[in-house]
Amino acid sequence: MPITFIVDRMRRRMISHADGVVTFADLDEHLNAEERERAVGLPGLIDASDASTDVTTQQVERLVYRAASMSRRMPLGPTAIVVQDPPAFGMARMYSILMERIAAVGVFRDRASADNWLDGLE
Repeated sequence: MPITFIVDRMRRRMISHADGVVTFADLDEHLNAEERERAVGLPGLIDASDASTDVTTQQVERLVYRAASMSRRMPLGPTAIVVQDPPAFGMARMYSILMERIAAVGVFRDRASADNWLDGLE
């Protein structure tokens, strides 16, 4: 699976790493894993610096719809996404804009900026 994660209960943060081509199915399964781990309320960092994606705009909208449904059951923590690939960066930005009224999502080009953003929200 291109997305792996750990839940750091001490820092109260979920840290994910994505490699290769990340698909809609990969992202959907990642959300399932967050729910299983009861980590959706934790601040999250997704380091996708080494990843690209084939996700479409319609699939981004489906992910937002799913997140909105999840947020009605439990609060969602803020998420910082680090991405280098230009198309993946665009899709992540689209997701962050559509998530604006649901949960905080920031998109960054480097890990330090993402960590600083998350630290500033705590």
